[in-house]
Amino acid sequence: MYWTKGNTNIIMFFTIGILLLHIVVFPDYIMPLPILFGGFGIIIFFVAGLQYYAQAWEQRDSFVYRIFLHSLFYRLIAIGVLYVLTLIYDPKNLPLEIFAQDSWNYHYSGSIAADAIADGKHIFVALSGFWKNESDYGFSIIIGTLYSIFGKNILLIKVFNALLGSFTVIRIYQITKISFDEKRARLAAILTMLMPPLLWFTGFLLKETILIFIIVNIAYLTLISIIRRKLRIPYSLLILAHFGVIFYFRVVLAPLIIGCVLLQILFFQTSNKNYKLSAALLVPLLIFGSFFVMNRLGMDKHVDSAIEASKNQFNGEITDASNKRGINYAAAIISPLLIAGAIITPFPSLLDFEERQLGIFSHFQNEIVRNYLYFFVFLGLFNAYKNKNKKAIFIASFAILYILILAVSGVSFQDRFQILSLPFLIIFMADGIATQYSKRNQHWVYYLTFIFMAILMWNLFKLSNRGLL
Repeated sequence: MYWTKGNTNIIMFFTIGILLLHIVVFPDYIMPLPILFGGFGIIIFFVAGLQYYAQAWEQRDSFVYRIFLHSLFYRLIAIGVLYVLTLIYDPKNLPLEIFAQDSWNYHYSGSIAADAIADGKHIFVALSGFWKNESDYGFSIIIGTLYSIFGKNILLIKVFNALLGSFTVIRIYQITKISFDEKRARLAAILTMLMPPLLWFTGFLLKETILIFIIVNIAYLTLISIIRRKLRIPYSLLILAHFGVIFYFRVVLAPLIIGCVLLQILFFQTSNKNYKLSAALLVPLLIFGSFFVMNRLGMDKHVDSAIEASKNQFNGEITDASNKRGINYAAAIISPLLIAGAIITPFPSLLDFEERQLGIFSHFQNEIVRNYLYFFVFLGLFNAYKNKNKKAIFIASFAILYILILAVSGVSFQDRFQILSLPFLIIFMADGIATQYSKRNQHWVYYLTFIFMAILMWNLFKLSNRGLL
């Protein structure tokens, strides 16, 4: 069994320690107790569930069927939990989440799309009066299509998210099985099933869940195209179809994804002459096909504008985040921290000192779980490099390059942006957890001690910037 009771105890020790420290040292800024105990309970659920499933399902038959049903069940529970949280602390935003803003925009734009479908109007024309450009149309069209069929019910979209999230769990299992082995694949699927940040965003009316599904599906199609001798051209065409869809969700992801696909195809080592010939055909097909898709969709201008905008994005995002979070800092001071800690950030906010912090500390459990387990991500990435795992090129390159883009843009400490890389990082996390060596737990404790201090310093930093120390 890869995840043991000892691993669970280590996480619980550090979690109790960091929460008690903030309660004792900052008694005037303790978050509402229902949120505190609820978040702590979610952490217990995660580590206890990981320990149970890692043991009970190690050899269990019908794994894919079971993991899908359990994933769907937990995601539906998460939707209910978020509903109750909003009902208690921000009822005016029901049936959406606490401090919902973008979610309402998606609901309104989805309603516009549904009305356009009902009236036989062009959806793009209808949405052009709401969104600035086509890169925001994708999720609105999906919402509008579902609204036109089933009625304008927000809960319907959240259930749709739960279904897509559950299919994503299966894809992570399949990708890990191809890149590593069956045992690591099952562990990665269990981690994805239980991971609090992924459950959390299922209950939001945001596009991140479907974006994750599309990206993970591209990774799966890419791996299938290199390990199977037949149907490589059809798989490549499916990749290009996904590539076209991405433009209507987040433009900057499109060139990154096609680049990662090309890296995987080009650097996958094999002595098979048939593959080398196929690669020689697939690479130009994907390159010219991607330009063709961009031109046909008229998205080339958006790529240019996205690149141009990125030049000044760092200062803009820093300023915006400062205003939203009430933190005053100079980009020159904070930028080294953002870049150096891009993967493990954001750190959890554990203190309640103003109303707008509610939407931040209410998901502290998401950050704690990620922060603590990223030790195994680093270990998994090191293993992939050391073992020259050529089947992990796409998932590694996307995760690393995407996080680097976030760091340079100054948004690596915002969980909504980080979430897209999480499923691929979970794959390396599973490999890291499965890696055993004599001083592993000792090194993990050293890492957790550093994280413990980083979380404390982050919360001190936030208080200091408000003159509350």
